[in-house]
Amino acid sequence: MATLGYSEVFAAQQMERIEPDVYEQAIEYLHRGLELSEKLSDSRFGISLAAHQTQALCYISLGIAHVALEKPQAAVEYLEKGTEAVQFSSDKYLQGLNFLYLAESYYNLNNSEKAVYNSCLGMYLLEQITAVEWRQAAGLLTILQSKLGDETVQQLIVKYRTNIIKFIGVDGYDYLPQLLEKYKRSH
Repeated sequence: MATLGYSEVFAAQQMERIEPDVYEQAIEYLHRGLELSEKLSDSRFGISLAAHQTQALCYISLGIAHVALEKPQAAVEYLEKGTEAVQFSSDKYLQGLNFLYLAESYYNLNNSEKAVYNSCLGMYLLEQITAVEWRQAAGLLTILQSKLGDETVQQLIVKYRTNIIKFIGVDGYDYLPQLLEKYKRSH
């Protein structure tokens, strides 16, 4: 169920379809997938890596579906749970997507601080695995720079330095300005 829901969300996104019924069907599959993974995690053996991966996939896909449906608050709720679930996985793509869509959700909720923080993480993680979506995160960060000013964005990045380093390390943190410049030069 989880894979089917994930596939439908991403297929709809690739075709840039925003019809609610497409997402509603996927949401239904994802909820069923979550229920199944929770039943697996309730076993006496504890939660498995596969169950964490399934939960991460479901939460992130649910968050992305709610972004597409223009329901940013619901998206944040799912994506925050996705952040927790995906930490047990080594899937950098899912981690990067999660941060990217959290950034977009927070941006739509006018929470610029969290949008900057999550954009940085999504941009870096996705670029490190050469996923094209890194450009989407960089684009959002550029929009935030033009809206808030370069200095304010830099101050926010410094403010969240400790949290950013937890996810991408000192080298990743130090690479953020270069990565943003790389995006701007290519645009």
